[in-house]
Amino acid sequence: MESDPGESDALNDLPLGPVSAVLTSVEAADALRTTRRRADIDMRQEKLGRILEEMGCEGVVLLVPAHVNWFTGGLNVRGLYADGERPGIYTNGRQRWLLSSVTDTQRLFDEELDGLGFQVKEWQWASGRAVLLAELITGKKFAVDRPFPNLPQINDRLRHDLRILTAFEADEYRKLGKLVAHAVEATARTMPPALTEEEIAGHVAHRLIHRGADCVSVSVVADDRGAKYRRAGYTRTVVDQVCTIQATGTRNGYFCTAARSVCFGACPEDIRAEFDAACKVSAIYRSMSVADSTIGTASEAAWKLLANTPYEYEGRLCQPGYGTGRIVAEELRRGGHEEKFAVGAALVWQAHVGRAAVVDTLVIGEAGAIAMTPPEAWPFKRITVKGIPHDVPDLLVRETA
Repeated sequence: MESDPGESDALNDLPLGPVSAVLTSVEAADALRTTRRRADIDMRQEKLGRILEEMGCEGVVLLVPAHVNWFTGGLNVRGLYADGERPGIYTNGRQRWLLSSVTDTQRLFDEELDGLGFQVKEWQWASGRAVLLAELITGKKFAVDRPFPNLPQINDRLRHDLRILTAFEADEYRKLGKLVAHAVEATARTMPPALTEEEIAGHVAHRLIHRGADCVSVSVVADDRGAKYRRAGYTRTVVDQVCTIQATGTRNGYFCTAARSVCFGACPEDIRAEFDAACKVSAIYRSMSVADSTIGTASEAAWKLLANTPYEYEGRLCQPGYGTGRIVAEELRRGGHEEKFAVGAALVWQAHVGRAAVVDTLVIGEAGAIAMTPPEAWPFKRITVKGIPHDVPDLLVRETA
């Protein structure tokens, strides 16, 4: 595959001028980011202090990765880890400590936590994390987020806050969303015909890693496989005419998902009809992405649109969407219970109609949905619902020689 002329290395994206001026600009941006991130961490530490007082606890130990990411404002933990080796957090509401293996402490402070007000409690790899935790909590009343004998769990008290992104985090999340959308779009715009799904998946993963994100999952669905499978992964199947590429990337503790579809040559009428329907469903989902709405109400509104059409039963085949952000995909409707949306929460919607899939991530704003993975160099349909326009990524049709 030829490189995408729209892509460039980070250094080439910097403004022209003296190197010292460029470095000063980068350093100033880093300093501002650290200041904003530390303010979020201070706020969360104070909140935990109030919760601990209510629970009558001396401190809390956070070990669940999503909770650690929430407290730290996005801790990148990279490498090969057993579950019991992952770093954790301890706070008493007044001070905060990173719980870390000696293997990781230096990197985590150099690259992740410098200037953020953390102290450290370490364990040796030979003894393990459990020994440190035992020394920390034995004989004390601590709150925890994993089961420990006779200790209260704090998970339910954090659930709402875990779902909400601050203004700083929304800015960071938007950067990740653009990166994920770019990786998928650039692959679809430049890949030659007749590649296998596996080969295409490799190009997407390369683009994500090249720009500093980790690849969580990739799905590449060729031609009629999309009508049969809603979660398809990728195989050795060769793309003949239509292909949908979906990717989930992660960086700084956040997860973001987007999909784009491409057609080689003239688009058959039946495929065009499926994509038109999927775009309309996606617009309905976006219009319902407001505070106090739910997955169920959004789904019902969308599928009313397709009643009495060949696609009226499509809604039975897969989940319409998930909560996301600090978690890859979280069910918001379980056993009939509907969790209401809130301002600042992230959602990933997946509108499937036959072979068509329109998948994007957004954050709920005060005035409605804010796209985190908007089309960049990609065709889109502007669909107005209740007076509000939504730019929904469309099918890219590429001419073949």
